[in-house]
Amino acid sequence: MTLHIVSKSPYTSSALKECLGAFAQGDALLLIEDGAYALRHPTLARVQNAPVYCLEADAAARGQQQPAAAIDSVEMIDDARWVQLCTEHQPIVSWFR
Repeated sequence: MTLHIVSKSPYTSSALKECLGAFAQGDALLLIEDGAYALRHPTLARVQNAPVYCLEADAAARGQQQPAAAIDSVEMIDDARWVQLCTEHQPIVSWFR
């Protein structure tokens, strides 16, 4: 169960697309920093039956509190929950290119 962390906007980076290309059953996705812009990007709809998380503070700072309607569910989390996710998943892969 890999935790994939995307920190770049899908509008300026291929990080989300590359991440989803490596995504496997049982993996989870965490959007941080400019990755929060993915909440309104159609590529995110490709994540099916997998947990998707977003740092609430990062989403709020970018005006992205609500995911697009095409996304089933995104759990907004705080830093403490992020730490918990890191203890629950191995490996952890950061996508930032």
